[in-house]
Amino acid sequence: MKPWIALGALLLLGFAAVAQTALSDRDLLAALDDARFPTPDVNDLRVRIVSTTPDGTREAVIHLQFTQIDSLDYARIEFQTPPELAGQIYLSTPDATYFMGPDLQSPIKVSATAEVFGDSAVAQTSGIHFLASYTIAARRAVQGSDGTELLAVDLQAVNYTVAFQAVTVIVDPATLHPLSATLYAVSGLPFYDVVYSDYATRDNGDVYVRVQRIVNRLFTGRETTSETLEAAATELPSTLFDPASLAPAP
Repeated sequence: MKPWIALGALLLLGFAAVAQTALSDRDLLAALDDARFPTPDVNDLRVRIVSTTPDGTREAVIHLQFTQIDSLDYARIEFQTPPELAGQIYLSTPDATYFMGPDLQSPIKVSATAEVFGDSAVAQTSGIHFLASYTIAARRAVQGSDGTELLAVDLQAVNYTVAFQAVTVIVDPATLHPLSATLYAVSGLPFYDVVYSDYATRDNGDVYVRVQRIVNRLFTGRETTSETLEAAATELPSTLFDPASLAPAP
């Protein structure tokens, strides 16, 4: 490499390191969220999930919708395919997470770590927003597999209602794009590695994670890949996010 090119690369890395160090914890958490999610006006997604296990591969398509009510976040997951799961709904509210199936008379409460499909739990499927759920415990430099210097951000849940009590996010310090995250239980046991394998850019320049891969740390050979097929801004009625509205009409 020519010396002036090498010097330029070092200067860029230095500027990136200074930029991320200068960010407050809140601003860094917001940047990690902004990189992974579309802008808040995008509230209606269609997502394909592929689950691979030693027993084979399964595929599903879900309808994922979001809203805010009184400044609080709600998410709704509804299966479109396969036929045997079509109509199943998971609803995340500030108070609890609910499941409703075509054969149920009323929704039942489940954990935010309940599996939706493969190893994609409710929390992972609807998206884990770091700013709302975590504080930064530490920032440290780590080396990537190719020797590149990366940023590791250790997160601690704000309370015990958060699905995963600790997360370590590996970040590209130049772009502040998360590359991967390890999700931990209360005991400190790592459950999953989440790899943000493909970023997409919308027509307006908005960047978001289009494909993420979840690797099960407890059971070898289990991976779940989520791919966003469509992303839109839609007017959604608040009744979609009301647990009482999930029960069939008498």
